[in-house]
Amino acid sequence: MAYDYQKKYFCPRLLDYVMIVGSRNPNRNNSMAQTPELLRRYPLEDHKDFPLPPDVVFFCQPEGCISVGPKRMSLRECASFVFTLTEKDSGRTRYGICINFYRPFDRRLVFGSDRVKYERHASVASTSSGEQSGLQLPLQDGRPRSPRTMRKQKTAGRLRNNTLTSLCIISHHPFFSTFRECLLVLRKLIDACSDRSCSQRIGGSKANAKDSVWSVLSGQIIEGCPNLVMHEVREIETWILRLLSAPVAVPGKTRVEVTLLPREIYHPLVFAMPDHTRFSLVDFPLHLPLELLGVDTCLKVLTCIMLEHKIVLQSRDYNALSMSVMAFVAMLYPLEYMFPVIPLLPTCMSSAEQLLLVPTPFIIGIPTSFLMYKKGFRLPDDVWLADLDSNKIQAPTHSEEVPELPEPEGTVLKNHLKQDSSWVVNFQSRILNQDKEDFFRCAWKELVFSSPTARSQD
Repeated sequence: MAYDYQKKYFCPRLLDYVMIVGSRNPNRNNSMAQTPELLRRYPLEDHKDFPLPPDVVFFCQPEGCISVGPKRMSLRECASFVFTLTEKDSGRTRYGICINFYRPFDRRLVFGSDRVKYERHASVASTSSGEQSGLQLPLQDGRPRSPRTMRKQKTAGRLRNNTLTSLCIISHHPFFSTFRECLLVLRKLIDACSDRSCSQRIGGSKANAKDSVWSVLSGQIIEGCPNLVMHEVREIETWILRLLSAPVAVPGKTRVEVTLLPREIYHPLVFAMPDHTRFSLVDFPLHLPLELLGVDTCLKVLTCIMLEHKIVLQSRDYNALSMSVMAFVAMLYPLEYMFPVIPLLPTCMSSAEQLLLVPTPFIIGIPTSFLMYKKGFRLPDDVWLADLDSNKIQAPTHSEEVPELPEPEGTVLKNHLKQDSSWVVNFQSRILNQDKEDFFRCAWKELVFSSPTARSQD
């Protein structure tokens, strides 16, 4: 049935939308999360066959837009994950590939009368040179302040915090790894353009954070921006629009090579789709549930899915959560799951918990914080809860025992899965300890599945 659907509808666009999500005015209270905002979107107009849903921002930042202090710089590295958007009427699924990272911004702390007093003292110090010789320092408790003290206070007045920012691609096609590369390159381009346009880097006056490329893209500055910064913004937007204009490959016949940067410094990305008569594209680790839950628990969850129970998976890791939900659905092949599947249900989305009350079977992934923040809500008595972090499954109160797999087939299947899981873990540990050349040699000899975008077909 999935093949018939794919033959009926095939989106000719490689990408549908590129978005920047975050907060235009980051919160001064780091302990409170803000509602995510759509800061920038490309293209500006909706596609006729797929308008951009307004609630997509909640999927990009499932627990809200968070600001952190300057001391938590371990959060610099970005985190990537995948979510899906399913159209209720047509059943079409679109995929969101998102990277989240903390972007620094300057937060001024000198306001109101204190700022006026500071400026008045500075003015007195710079103009009074008639009665006394030398520099007249501003007074503090009747005593002059030294230049060192003034520098410390000026630095303290500009506190460098970090706000959660998301770059996201929406597409009909599940090229998760290659789209993630596109987003990582885009982030590096924006950072590089922001540094290049900074007045401090070009020998001018000291840089101002509000004049950066990120400030323009995040909507914090609208007018009065330096021409150099606007030039960099236009270059980035041109790059994004060129990426959006890329066509999609014909399944089983052609491939598309996308050159993000000059070939001398970055390899082209290859996009190709398998033929409809073959396996569908699986660009994620299919073994992940086996690794996180173990073979026995994983098979128990899979049995519950096949018996049409309601399944909720939870984890602190968005990527592991969404990938595990999609992996369980893919494991059902050649069967097809006909009920709702939500790999990642955002915590910050209003009334999201109502989706867990539907009478039909489902597979839904939720962050660990979901049930804690939905005060007064309890999971229905017919929902199975599997925790990917603790490797535990919680059965409903009055549920029947899940039947064991028939023997001897069940034991044979478990032994094969345990052997395959251990092989994958050993292979991953080996490639992490090898250099790049040894990795490609090992991958070419031992990897039994080929990359979905590495080959072309005539």
